[in-house]
Amino acid sequence: MRLRGLFRSSKPHSILVKWVLLSTIIGFLTGIFVSLLEIAVMETLNDIFGLVLRNPWLLPLIPAAGLTLTGLIRDRFVENSYLHGTEEVLDAYHYRDGDLSLKDVPGKIIASILTIGMEGSAGLEGPSIHIGGSVGAALRKLLAKIGIEEDGRILLLTGAASGIGAIFKAPLTGLMFSLEVPYKDDMAHQAVVPALISSVVSYITLVSILGAEPLFRHFRPFKGLDLYVIALSLIEGLLIGIAAIFFVKLMDYVERICRGKKYVYRGLIGGTSLGALGLITLLIYGGLYPLGLSYDLVRASFSVKDPYFFLIMAILKMIATALTLGSAGIGGVFIPSIVIGASLGSALSALDPDAMSLFVAIGMSSFLSAAFKTPLASVTFVAETTGSESYIIPGLIASAVSYLITGNYSLPKNQKYVESARIEELERVKVKELMGPPPPILSSEITIKRFFSEHFLKDHTFSVFPIASKDGKLIGVVTINDVDSVPPIEWDRTKLIDLVRKVEFLDPEENLMDALDKMYDYDMCCLPVIDHETGEVVGTLSADAIIRLLEHKRKLKKYPIFLRR
Repeated sequence: MRLRGLFRSSKPHSILVKWVLLSTIIGFLTGIFVSLLEIAVMETLNDIFGLVLRNPWLLPLIPAAGLTLTGLIRDRFVENSYLHGTEEVLDAYHYRDGDLSLKDVPGKIIASILTIGMEGSAGLEGPSIHIGGSVGAALRKLLAKIGIEEDGRILLLTGAASGIGAIFKAPLTGLMFSLEVPYKDDMAHQAVVPALISSVVSYITLVSILGAEPLFRHFRPFKGLDLYVIALSLIEGLLIGIAAIFFVKLMDYVERICRGKKYVYRGLIGGTSLGALGLITLLIYGGLYPLGLSYDLVRASFSVKDPYFFLIMAILKMIATALTLGSAGIGGVFIPSIVIGASLGSALSALDPDAMSLFVAIGMSSFLSAAFKTPLASVTFVAETTGSESYIIPGLIASAVSYLITGNYSLPKNQKYVESARIEELERVKVKELMGPPPPILSSEITIKRFFSEHFLKDHTFSVFPIASKDGKLIGVVTINDVDSVPPIEWDRTKLIDLVRKVEFLDPEENLMDALDKMYDYDMCCLPVIDHETGEVVGTLSADAIIRLLEHKRKLKKYPIFLRR
């Protein structure tokens, strides 16, 4: 009883205590599961890499086997085979009120280990976000069983933040990415405090198991910001933005080619092609640079001065990632974007070889910003994973430019503009789900004086009234504003028929967006709802009710400590 009282309380202190508790649970569990995921993938990668070095002829077979098995899992053992990782979390956020299917989680996590562990070009952040989001969704369902209802969307993003914060050992990146990625032009502000807490807890949990060494610790700090550096940042942001558009189009192209085919066949073709690409790279360059996680390629990008090599590697990484994730692979595209950005940055360092680390750092942040529409998360990622804050301002400049250059292009297909997300929410709700009680039908022959004395003074509930003719047929509506426009001296000789507006009544089965369009066309704040089969007035719908629905969905009143200042 005390626990239920805490969760139902609207006091700021109780809300904060509640979210500290929930976020800590999510962060701790996600940190453990992500640690196990990283151990499994890295062990598999090490074993595969050693096998390839001893038997190079096996290389074409390994990605083919990994992606074919992944395709088999997607075809046979998961219900929602189309979505995974970040895309599935965004789908749950925008369309299912944070409800993430838990039955598919084991199969998709095993598939991600097969994809990445067997040299597929994908990132660990995809399954990590999925794990975190699943922990949040599972906690919501557990609470519901004991009669406690919580916001599934906030719990979902809280879990996503903990997944990112853990896998990259970057809690601020986890926070910023989870808030930015749902929208192209805004942030999910309501999840700030829970996401912050869970991201920190998951980071502490993972580093307690695997250590706290940054991903890319050998970056040299950059000192001194001047007009020259700003100009370089602007130029690199522009070029990186163009490259990001190409990458998004390439990913879409490969997915379109594979669409409609079984995942097992897609995996066989994509994996074989990927293996052939890896073998060519091994024979020419002596390494598997475009395959797997490619962390070594990032580390080499700020120490090896070979612009042409890194330009080629950036292109090959784009192709490898498109073959992996466009065919049947399950994994993230965040890390491939970082690798591509680092390689392009190293290639662009030919403009000024002494500023190589600067080019690489802002290449990573600007490419990620362009591909994911997450400029703040992109810059914080570089700062946290390199251990240097000196790249923040140049990175912000380049990220802002690349963000603008890419326009509507972005990798996550379920990422929305705020307004379009609200429109889609309204299109999924029918009028009958929100309409209120029906207003009384008034005769067109009564005067305004009778209307006020017999109807309005007795009941102020309605502001729009359907009007019927002498034969009982509905002919339109009269609003309170229409009546108020008539001088009182004329009330006893003015009939409602003189004020009737002809409108198209709402249908119970149409959606709220269409209803709003009609209200806008008629310049009215509400309209009666009519069952067109029977001709009866069955309800009324107001714009205020639609606004309250949107407010309820955002939980604006339930979480004042996080949303109001």
